[in-house]
Amino acid sequence: MKRLIWTLMLLVALPLAAFAQSVETAFDKAAFESTVERAEEVLENATASDKALEALRKQLVDFRSAATELKDQAQTKTGPIQDRIDALGAPPAEGETEAEDVAALREKLNKELDKAKAPVKAAEDLFKQADGLISQIDELMRHRSTARLVAQNDSPLDPREISAAVSALVAFNVNLWAEISGNLSNESRASMRLTNLLMVAMLLAVALVLLLRSRVWSRRVQESFSRNASPRTAALYGFIGSLFQLILPALGLFVLVQALLLLDLFDLRGYFILRSLGFAGFSLYFASWLARSLFVATSNQGPLIEIDESLTGPMKRSFLALGLMFALRAMLDAAAVGSGHSPEFLAAIPTLTFPLVIVGGIALFRIGRVLANEAQVAGKQEDGNPFLGRVATIMGNICVAAGVAGPVLAAFGFDSAGNRLVFSTAASLLLITGFYIFFRLIGSLTGYTGNTSTSAGDEEEAQRYGALFRVAVGFIMICIALPLLALIWGARLVDLQEVWLMARDGISFGDNRISLTDFLTFVLVFSIGYTITRILQSALRTTVLPNTRLDSGGQNAIVTGTGYVGIFFAALAAITATGLDLSNLAIVAGALSVGIGFGLQTIVSNFVSGIILLIERPIKAGDWIEVGTYSGYVRKISVRSTEVETFDRASVVIPNADLIAGTVTNWTHSSMAGRVRVPVGVAYDSDPRHVEKILLEVAESHPMVLLDPGPAIMFMGFGADSLDFEIRAILRDVNWMLSAKSDMNFEIFKRFSEEGIEIPFAQRDVYIKNLDELTKVKNSAKDDDKTEESKEDTKAETTDAQEREHSSAAKDNEDDSVSDDGGDAPGKV
Repeated sequence: MKRLIWTLMLLVALPLAAFAQSVETAFDKAAFESTVERAEEVLENATASDKALEALRKQLVDFRSAATELKDQAQTKTGPIQDRIDALGAPPAEGETEAEDVAALREKLNKELDKAKAPVKAAEDLFKQADGLISQIDELMRHRSTARLVAQNDSPLDPREISAAVSALVAFNVNLWAEISGNLSNESRASMRLTNLLMVAMLLAVALVLLLRSRVWSRRVQESFSRNASPRTAALYGFIGSLFQLILPALGLFVLVQALLLLDLFDLRGYFILRSLGFAGFSLYFASWLARSLFVATSNQGPLIEIDESLTGPMKRSFLALGLMFALRAMLDAAAVGSGHSPEFLAAIPTLTFPLVIVGGIALFRIGRVLANEAQVAGKQEDGNPFLGRVATIMGNICVAAGVAGPVLAAFGFDSAGNRLVFSTAASLLLITGFYIFFRLIGSLTGYTGNTSTSAGDEEEAQRYGALFRVAVGFIMICIALPLLALIWGARLVDLQEVWLMARDGISFGDNRISLTDFLTFVLVFSIGYTITRILQSALRTTVLPNTRLDSGGQNAIVTGTGYVGIFFAALAAITATGLDLSNLAIVAGALSVGIGFGLQTIVSNFVSGIILLIERPIKAGDWIEVGTYSGYVRKISVRSTEVETFDRASVVIPNADLIAGTVTNWTHSSMAGRVRVPVGVAYDSDPRHVEKILLEVAESHPMVLLDPGPAIMFMGFGADSLDFEIRAILRDVNWMLSAKSDMNFEIFKRFSEEGIEIPFAQRDVYIKNLDELTKVKNSAKDDDKTEESKEDTKAETTDAQEREHSSAAKDNEDDSVSDDGGDAPGKV
């Protein structure tokens, strides 16, 4: 747990360290050579302590940073010289000459460039020398750490070890009591205590109030704030109230420690024990807070992890056992420091820690089983989260394995491995659950709008942006948790510093170096350019273009083109801001262009066709077009394809190349007007001129029909069943074609009914010439069928009679045999 506090300090110290290393420093070559000789000697003997190796490594890191700065400073001088050489053009080929003054200038600049590159090469050599020694020191320290981890000592179950551990603990307590007794009898310290008595009493009162009443106050504040709050703010108030239940008792414990220190009763041993009480108490309160937040329901919301109610109590006690384990371990470490690192007490620590490993292993085993089982049950539910279920299952299995393997290893003498397994697993579990609580808080704040007046689209959009925000928060939390987990499992701060320096300095990419700073700069500049582009598009769409005479298609083309141009310049500005030399990528781009031409020719064709559609605008958004078997409205023209919404509300994505190379019918390209045709048929006894008059009145009365040019009635011809007419009229808006046609048909039917004009339909009469012959054939076939049926009936009756006669004869034979012999015949089988 102490590593967590140190890591938070590291997160603040790393940027400061990066800033400090960016300051120009002088390179002391003599001191560097002396440090290198000493480092080589230490590595050859391999007898220096870890503390000495850390100090030596720090000096080498400083020299390596200075060498990097020297290299950067020297490269800034070579850049202008190289630019001047490039300005002269390529050197003449073999057999060619150039002007004498140009040749002399080229030779002079090449000499200056070689002179300027000398410090760069020297700095690179110094950097590699220091970096190599640092790598050797890290390798030696990792080897020592691994050796300590796998080392086997005496078993803590050995009675001799137990006796020695008890004796060391008793001796420490006796010395502590002697220390307190001596300070009580000291008159000068007694007068000091009397002076501080009032302050001590006040601090003790504050500490007791905070320790005893903090939970009650937190609940009252939480209930008062969340009584009339929305679900989103209620979740926030609940989280803040639960934090107060953690912070206030910890603050009370800190005040209590300060009050005891003012009593001036303790020397070295008691001082470190008191200092450890703060961390020990915080461990207990933090574990209790995690258990309540995870498994206990509040008045505002249910528990974060749904488990059976019978398991809530055991899980809370298991988390408290983990907190107690960390608290007692902190006090043991403080006692070891307070004893002056006494060899007897240090030798007793593995035995004294073994009961804590047992308690932690049991708690981890119980927590792991509950997590794994409940995660499997939740994963089978429809509303369960499969990802969180898998994570919980993995964590549960790890806890179970650590809870079993850790105590077993410690019992066989592998105390370092057993302690690392149990304590690191427990610390990782507490850390991950703490981050999970915060992540669920973010989810509750962003997953519900709480506004019933919003529309379904706004609600869906809010949910979508909330999900994206939660993903971003989750990514940030993972980035923060990874270094913390690395420290928990044995990584050193210098290892994290190396990772940070590697990310800061970047990796080589040709003659360029891409670092984390360059990446963040690229993302920042591109995001700014992208945002400006979207703002400009919104201003054009809503403010500027509606006040012009451009149609909707032209406005859409300008807005889309602005977006493409803005994104291109944003990417160009971002690349320029990072300092990347794109000329080095020209050869690669030239080679890739051949592959693009062959492999991506369809995509390139569609892209070029999309540009043509936006510039020439034969098709624009909102047009009614027909392409092949599809007919509908153009909704969006993108770079690769065009989206068409059919009248069945289906979206059809058509490649832009098909719209340019194929035949497309655009009903609304030049204007919204279009012609409608309404065919009509009347009976032959109708007056054609009267029909023409009625149809013309029907067409002219429709509000969508233009009167200039007016509608026309065409006598199309003499059909098989009717006189065929057709109304041809120009509509103001061709999109109303089907509706206008339907309205005219209704009106035509009404007028024809009123005028007595018949609308004929096809009628057909079928005459059978040889009906008598067909009747005779049918009757003859019926007679033949009856004859066959009578023959079959006669044959069946004959067969039945024969069977009855045969069965009767067989029965008579049996009766005769029985009556003659009085039973079965003796020789009959």
